Order: sequence, then structure tokens, then C-alpha cells
Amino acid sequence: MENDSSQERAPEREKGLFGNVFHKNICWQRSYQRPEEKEMIMALYGSLREDLYNSRRFDLPRRSEFLGTVRIKGYALYSLGPYPAVYPSEGDSVLAEVRKFSGKQQLEIAKSIDYMELFGGYHREYTDLEIGGQKVRATIYVYDEEPGTEKVENGDWVEYLKGKEES
Repeated sequence: MENDSSQERAPEREKGLFGNVFHKNICWQRSYQRPEEKEMIMALYGSLREDLYNSRRFDLPRRSEFLGTVRIKGYALYSLGPYPAVYPSEGDSVLAEVRKFSGKQQLEIAKSIDYMELFGGYHREYTDLEIGGQKVRATIYVYDEEPGTEKVENGDWVEYLKGKEES
């Protein structure tokens, strides 16, 4: 009987003082495995896109190879304030820049991005894309929980930010 009652209490403890996000991040830190690929391809839809904050911070134009821009079906884009999130959604799509990271220095940047995203409440999903007739498999960072925030209807974070500036 003790096991049954302790199992019933576990969800309460997770939702207690620190909340679910804290619990997930602590568990994540203990289990985080850095990717060990020889190259990484990422579909970047938010602040890592060209000319936005994290793109400049990581100097992505010089530290990665731009493969193209694609629309990825099956995800919706949401505003979390200063940055966006994607979450699976039939009938929606997200505009993303696809970047390839290879070589030791570029892979260190990719691993830093990976760490930032995973610690921020996102997880990796892989998506097959076609860019200029070439098929690639890319990582996209998906928010862990469905956001209860404003949905960006056109799926384009850059256009959304331009609209906010004009308002």
C-alpha cells in the first residue's frame, strides 16, 4: 500500500513548489547527451534566423552554411513574447531557415544552440526536407508543451516581428 500512495503523491510533488518546468530541466540536465554527429543540419524558425538576436550572437552567417528557406508542414508557430515556439499541428506550417554545421568549430556552435534549446523547454525532432532538389534530414526544436499563447497564423517569425514593430 505504501507504494501506491507514494505513486499518487509523485505527480503532486512535480506540480508543487518548483513547477513542471523546473522538474523537467533538472531531469534533462542529468540526462543530456551532446550530439556527436560529423555534421548537424538545423531548421531554425525563430531568433536564430538571419539578422535576429541569436543569429547575430552565434554569428551564424559566418559559422554555418545556409542551405535555404523552407516551409515545414505539420507545425504551428506561437509567440512566447521575445521568442517563438513550434508545436505539432495538422494543417499548419512554419517558415524555417536551414543551416548546416560541419567541422569542429561549427559543430561547437551547433552544440551550444542544441544546449540552449533543450534547456529552454524544447526537444529535438527530426524532419525530412527538400531544398533545391536535395533531400536532407534536419533537427527542429519543438516546445515540450502546447503553448497557450498567441498563434502566429502565417508561421513566419520575421514577418510577425515586423508587424509588431509597425503597431
